[in-house]
Amino acid sequence: MRTLGIGLIGTGFMGRAHALAFNHARAVFELPVTLELAALADADAERAKQCAHAWGFATTHSDWQALIAAPEVDVVAITTPNHLHYPMAMAALAAGKAVYCEKPLAVSLEQARAMRDAARQAGVVTRVGYNYQHNPMIGLARQLIESGELGDIVSFQGEFSEDFMADAESP
Repeated sequence: MRTLGIGLIGTGFMGRAHALAFNHARAVFELPVTLELAALADADAERAKQCAHAWGFATTHSDWQALIAAPEVDVVAITTPNHLHYPMAMAALAAGKAVYCEKPLAVSLEQARAMRDAARQAGVVTRVGYNYQHNPMIGLARQLIESGELGDIVSFQGEFSEDFMADAESP
């Protein structure tokens, strides 16, 4: 069975979520490949080491470019602040790596189009982590809006809370 080396950039809330998902994917899905947690990168070298130990990654980098250059990394998962998605994804695509980028893909349509074009040119698999499209709550909202039951929508304000602020040490 083929092995895919996973390189994860970012150790925040979404980095942790992705690491847990990679660790448990085989228990949930029948995968045609084996996932190997090859490398973890974070600008804070000590945090990268702590998280790699806790999450099961083989190596760490404090420079995301070193992770992308690592030959054992086949797939680059990007879970960093939004403004970093574009340069990281473009570098990974230029290196011929598959890319899994957390939402939003980019901070502008121009960046997103450039990323799309680079992925097509590289001929690699890419995905955006946008998992709410099949969420029942989103489906119900879509149904209510499309049916006209809510009338003409002229404004919307919402709030979505995660547990990322549960850590008192979190900035």
